[in-house]
Amino acid sequence: MKRVAVLNVGGDCPGLNAVIRALIVKGAEEDIEVVGVYDGFLGLVEDKLTILAKEHVSGKLPEGGIILGSSKYDPTVNPNDLKKLKNNFERYQITSLILLTGHTGANIALKLANEGIPSIIIPATVDNDLYWTDLSVGFLTALQIVTDALDKLHSTASAGHRVIVVETGGDEAGWLATIGGMAGGADYIIVPEFKLDPKDMIENIKRRYSAGRRFSIVVVEEKVKLPEEVQNIIGDPKVRQYMKPAELITEYIKANLQNVECRTVDLDYLQRGGTPSSFDRYLAFKFGVSAIDAVKKGKSNVALGLDGFDVVEKPFTHEILKNKEISRELYEMGRLFF
Repeated sequence: MKRVAVLNVGGDCPGLNAVIRALIVKGAEEDIEVVGVYDGFLGLVEDKLTILAKEHVSGKLPEGGIILGSSKYDPTVNPNDLKKLKNNFERYQITSLILLTGHTGANIALKLANEGIPSIIIPATVDNDLYWTDLSVGFLTALQIVTDALDKLHSTASAGHRVIVVETGGDEAGWLATIGGMAGGADYIIVPEFKLDPKDMIENIKRRYSAGRRFSIVVVEEKVKLPEEVQNIIGDPKVRQYMKPAELITEYIKANLQNVECRTVDLDYLQRGGTPSSFDRYLAFKFGVSAIDAVKKGKSNVALGLDGFDVVEKPFTHEILKNKEISRELYEMGRLFF
């Protein structure tokens, strides 16, 4: 009997329990045992594993998070931990690791492959920034959360005639901010891929107020690099270094539009939680089944991805660490509505 060990490396996202469910069900059909590892690679080092059965995921399909927990822990940093991981991998006679992850786990997977520890990656991140796949598990649910938040913020922004600056996730890619901003009717979108023109943003808000639309929703991606003009709105660099991009944008707007009330809303971990959407569950099932199929065929060290509606396999190379950025065409489509 073959045996796989499943673990979540990096941040959690909606749909992870659905992946585990698919692994268990398909594994039972193919006589492949599924072992759950608690708290990412830390659990594999500290011997925190359990054999998974259907009862472990019964009723968990609509739940966010993950029954196994997660962490960003990298076992390759400490030689002693790497040795413990290798020992447990052999001790439990694991055929392959199944990593539910984004760039964090992909980076570790490459290093472990060189150490003789095989794995299969299932793309799972709200950021949707993995270049080898059209969609990642969790992204569409997070996208809906961003859209719903903007829908709700419109009413209070309009009622109070205020500007609300909303910070989304995305790591270093603008997928959540751009598509969520478009779907939620944002009046300005700021992403890492394209440099912000602060004066254009201010003029955009002024035009709206002059036209009688006395409110604005500005969406900012969490890791956007802001121009010095915006950063220097906070003179003390010690204070500035702890401020998020949305907070700096808010202060800049306040300084340049004295008669306009401006507030900041950080969606932060809200985007990671909640009930996974129907399509994220479908993706979870599709990737889980495909991972077991790959193990059955003796495949390893591949990253599973979605090409249209088909699952494809990307062999491990350093290319899987590349960042999938939004295109100019997509961003310009968003600008049509500014």
